[in-house]
Amino acid sequence: MSIEKLNDCIKSKNVNISRAREAIYNLILSSEECLNVAQIIKLLPEYYPKKISQNTLYRHLNFFLECDLVIMLQDDFKRSYYYPKRNSFMIFCVCTHCNKVARLDVDTSVIHNEFPKAEFITVHKLCSLCSARQ
Repeated sequence: MSIEKLNDCIKSKNVNISRAREAIYNLILSSEECLNVAQIIKLLPEYYPKKISQNTLYRHLNFFLECDLVIMLQDDFKRSYYYPKRNSFMIFCVCTHCNKVARLDVDTSVIHNEFPKAEFITVHKLCSLCSARQ
C-alpha cells in the first residue's frame, strides 16, 4: 500500500490535494497498530505541523474508507479503529478485557478457506498482555 493509491483516488474523485489528508494517511500507513481518532490526533504532529480539527480528521478518514484504502474496526464500546487495507486476508483481535484492537500474526489460510469472500475477521478474546497477567 502506498501514497500512489491515495493519489489515484484523489484524481478519480476529483478532490483537492490536501497535505493534511496525505499526513493522516502516511500516519496510518506507517503504524503497525490499529489507531483510533484520539491516537491519530496525538501522533499527527509528527507528520503535520498544523492543528487538524476532529471534523476534518473524520472527513478524511471517511474519504479513505470510500476509496477502500483503510478498514475500520470497532471495539465493544463502538470506538472506531483504522488500519491500512492490505491485499491479503487479515485477522484482528479485540481484547475482551482491555478492548485493545490489534492485528494477529497467525496463519490465515484455514480461516480464509472457510470465509473466502471476507476481507478480514475480528476475534474477541484476551490479548497477549491480558492473558499473561491472568
